[in-house]
Amino acid sequence: MKRSNAKAPYYCEICGTPVFKPKYYKVEGVTMILCDRCAKYGEPVVRREFMPRKKRVLSHNKVIDRVLEKDWELVDDYGMRIRKARERLGWKLEELAMKIGEPVTFVRKLEANKLVPPDHVIEKLEKTLKIELRKNIDLEGVVDLEDLDKLGKGARVTLGDVVIIRKKKKKK
Repeated sequence: MKRSNAKAPYYCEICGTPVFKPKYYKVEGVTMILCDRCAKYGEPVVRREFMPRKKRVLSHNKVIDRVLEKDWELVDDYGMRIRKARERLGWKLEELAMKIGEPVTFVRKLEANKLVPPDHVIEKLEKTLKIELRKNIDLEGVVDLEDLDKLGKGARVTLGDVVIIRKKKKKK
């Protein structure tokens, strides 16, 4: 049996185009393989911080299930809301950290919007501080499930198919 030397290509994790020589980029803290067109969304990774062991291919139904798992998202100003609610109650950082069972440095990073809290911490904060940190997502028009079902079995659904990319505002 003759063995082929041609390697199966990688795929851009945003748009899905084949990438024969993978280049790694960091996008929103996640290291990804991107094509030259999508490279503008990330910063190049100088050394390989991320090396995939196995290529995991999810069926398009599993990808959609993960996206649709939550019908809410974290508000953009969650840090300011946490700080204002804590100050309104007259608590120090240490007191809030003790009440939710998290380290003080963790709470400090939350208030500075440097860390995104996991779901269970969001629930604790909302209950303890009596504030809203989540807003409902209107999925109408974002993901058309009928179109994805028409793709059929074996079709590749990429991140670009299910995510809206927000461009950052330039600082003056």
